[in-house]
Amino acid sequence: MNIGNRQKVASCIEDIGTDINQLSQSFYRHLLQDNPELSRIFSGNTATLNRKFFNMLAALKNVKYLEKIEASIHQLGERHGRQYAVLSEHFMPTKKALMMALEEHLGDGFTTPLRQAWDDVFDEVADLMKKAVSQARHRDDDSLALTGYDGNLLQAIGGEEVVLRIHQRFYETIFEEPWLGKFFRGKHETTLARKQTEFMVAAFGGENHYRGDTPAFVHMHMLITLEQLEAREVILRNAIGEEGLSEEIVERWIKVDRGFWAGLVKASEGECVLKCFGQYPVVAKKPGDYIFPSIRPSKLPDD
Repeated sequence: MNIGNRQKVASCIEDIGTDINQLSQSFYRHLLQDNPELSRIFSGNTATLNRKFFNMLAALKNVKYLEKIEASIHQLGERHGRQYAVLSEHFMPTKKALMMALEEHLGDGFTTPLRQAWDDVFDEVADLMKKAVSQARHRDDDSLALTGYDGNLLQAIGGEEVVLRIHQRFYETIFEEPWLGKFFRGKHETTLARKQTEFMVAAFGGENHYRGDTPAFVHMHMLITLEQLEAREVILRNAIGEEGLSEEIVERWIKVDRGFWAGLVKASEGECVLKCFGQYPVVAKKPGDYIFPSIRPSKLPDD
């Protein structure tokens, strides 16, 4: 780990600023001219490709937090290996195209020390992802690489429709919650319920239709505390209990859910990793008159 090189790359990306789309076009031109077979991986319109490139630079820009999100990068690499058939040998031409684009864009400003910094930082992230890609090729199933997993839980719950109903009930409550609801401003309840259902169905042993990022990546710009997760868990318990599921199933669901906590909890705003330029950490301050949610009695199946 070389903090100096990580800082050089972060500063360089900041300086690129609004020219990022121009750099993106240069990157894809070099990559696909020399490696046309990679067009099956880097597909989509210009906006889609620019967003993918932007996300790559955003990850490199925040690589000083690499140790904190290492598990999530590993999961991201495994998903790319399964979903897009990315291979370890694809990282070298990607790196070469990025270096050529940077040299073309920065000119004399792409000094030898800066080139070395980019080289080292790219390799740090690529090494983690390549390990995951290699493992993905040897997996016999298509389940998510989850910290929490219960392969028989979906059947015990009663299927995907039950999971969706619980999540709809959960989000209806949490959107109105005076503290946790602050994290969901501008979001859509129905969309979140669907995405969360897709993610958890895979964690419960169902088919994997989830195409989003891992929880740690989705929430890496949010200051989430252990107390907030504990309050969220009470709301989730109530939503599950109101469906009339047994206490055993409630506890199994909660165990899976808690498996993702380690990648979410942060001690301060300084641990937040910003996803894009101009973004600020999302912080929900606790209201002075806040009352911690309480667990309600579960609804009995024959009620």
